[in-house]
Amino acid sequence: MDLAFYMGVIVGIVSRILMLNTDQEQYPTYPNILISQLILAFVASALGALLVPALVARSYTSITFLSLAAEQFRQVRANRRNTLQNVEPAQLVDRGEALIEEIARAYEVRNYMCIITSFITVGLNRLITVETGINDTVSIIISAVAGLALAFGLKKLLTRKSISDIAEVVAVPITFSDESILNVGDVKGITNIGLKQDRDVYINKGIGIEIIPKDRDYLNAGIIYNSGQRQAIAFNIYSRLGLYGDSDDPAFTPILRRNAEKESIVLAYIPVYGGLEEVIEAVKSCPILETAKGKNLSLKNYKIGSLNKEVN
Repeated sequence: MDLAFYMGVIVGIVSRILMLNTDQEQYPTYPNILISQLILAFVASALGALLVPALVARSYTSITFLSLAAEQFRQVRANRRNTLQNVEPAQLVDRGEALIEEIARAYEVRNYMCIITSFITVGLNRLITVETGINDTVSIIISAVAGLALAFGLKKLLTRKSISDIAEVVAVPITFSDESILNVGDVKGITNIGLKQDRDVYINKGIGIEIIPKDRDYLNAGIIYNSGQRQAIAFNIYSRLGLYGDSDDPAFTPILRRNAEKESIVLAYIPVYGGLEEVIEAVKSCPILETAKGKNLSLKNYKIGSLNKEVN
């Protein structure tokens, strides 16, 4: 059982490491946070592995440790939320409350993944050994493979979809009307760019983007129209490509606006690094937030534009 315990802990930690790659792609992961997550993964994996011998010994009171662990992981979620909220004023482009909550929730849930994978690994090893009489080495190998398969399955289950799954991202022109009013594609009057030198930057370096829901679907439109999702898109571009200007240059802060006719979203952006392809890829890679899903459910049987025709 000792060897099975160690294997369960290892599989649990590996399951967390598999998700760290996703973390790195979605938001910055600093060395101290990386270490803390690995330590928490060890604690969670050890709890999951210890649960099996506790159940075998009928020490049901030991299960109360799971409630303490759950409380600790909820505190991890709260601490991560507070940390991100504290550094939010220092961001040139805000993450937004919705993205902060999504990140904090991910930190909590992925610790539970360590408990599940380590528990299944040790539990399966115990079941195989008792029921089939297979020697410990073979049973540990089988249970470890099963635990890793579960880890990959959970990774696939927990990996979020991105904007590329629900929308097309295309380039649109940036223009000005009445000398200083910024227009992106068919959307007029996004903001007032008062200084001529700032307008010249938009004309020479700016990239106009339109995010169009796939399949003319109102459910997809509801996701990108969500204010938290729009802010997440703006931050995702900024975190990858930088932002032209400084904190006292509101003229260059990305603003996403809705095109009511197409139910699309437009954006004017000036990257520090990269060009059109990089901006489009940054938009497409933005994860879909849980809080943005489930909008416009009453319109799921309609296509964009069909309601206007019925009214006419």
